[in-house]
Amino acid sequence: MDMKIYIYSFLLIFLFACKSDSELSIERGIYFYDWGKYNEAIIEFNKSKFYQLNKRNQTYNDLKLLAQVYYNLAITYAKIDMYEVAYKEAQHAVSLVPNKEYREVLDLIKNQLIANQNITNP
Repeated sequence: MDMKIYIYSFLLIFLFACKSDSELSIERGIYFYDWGKYNEAIIEFNKSKFYQLNKRNQTYNDLKLLAQVYYNLAITYAKIDMYEVAYKEAQHAVSLVPNKEYREVLDLIKNQLIANQNITNP
């Protein structure tokens, strides 16, 4: 009887501890971003985007995860001064989940694009 409880407990812990490939790619991307390895972060975020876009039977949580991927990509591209790409990624995030955080990043990137245009075209 004790062995059955142990096995059931182990299975429950194992099932709830598992993360999807998409979630793992996001975590790796965040680590790379924190370490200043922005190109590697972009690769991991794009892997996550690929997993999410090719997933069948998507749920609302999948949609939120995809929006988070676009948001992470926007921030990372902005960090390496690729503001046009960052703006497109931020637009995708806002179109999926139009929350305040995503809109603020979209506005910040837009302002940076305008500022860059003013510098190059005085």
